[in-house]
Amino acid sequence: MSRSAAEYWFWRLGAALACVAVVATVLAAHHNMLWAGLIADALMFAAWAGLPYWAEARREAKYIRSGLREIDTMTGDDFENYVAAQLRSAGYRVAMTRATGDFGVDLIARKGKERMAVQCKRYGRRVGAAAVQQVVSGSLLHGCTSTMVVSNQEFTPAAIQLAQVHSCELVGRGRLPKWARR
Repeated sequence: MSRSAAEYWFWRLGAALACVAVVATVLAAHHNMLWAGLIADALMFAAWAGLPYWAEARREAKYIRSGLREIDTMTGDDFENYVAAQLRSAGYRVAMTRATGDFGVDLIARKGKERMAVQCKRYGRRVGAAAVQQVVSGSLLHGCTSTMVVSNQEFTPAAIQLAQVHSCELVGRGRLPKWARR
């Protein structure tokens, strides 16, 4: 089962638990049944414990459905979350690096033996070679096997040339919608 399908059913299960808990509470109050009250308490606790997961699943789904118009209005952190959500939907385990001292690596995505350093650039202009330089050098410090720069804009010729030399994958504006739905 894919992650989004699992999250969908987890969300439905939580809603069902809450409904059953309400019915059990009514039974407990109306018929003075201790066991129904205990079941209601357990079900409400289970539903309540799942709330953070449901909120995360909704946030992740929002990022996955985002188009270029929404991406262009995102903050830098939102764009990183968008890229992380896309990578997770493609089966990667994603960790975000800390905001300072990340050596040009925003995300580290793992799948099998691959460990990929990802630089996210939500810009209003073309992305230059510096982004490629940063992620390539930072990937060595993070022990990564591949690199990628993802942007809502296109790349300069110098960035494209440098990426080819270092086998760095570039995902720009023209490729972003298709890449996100791979």
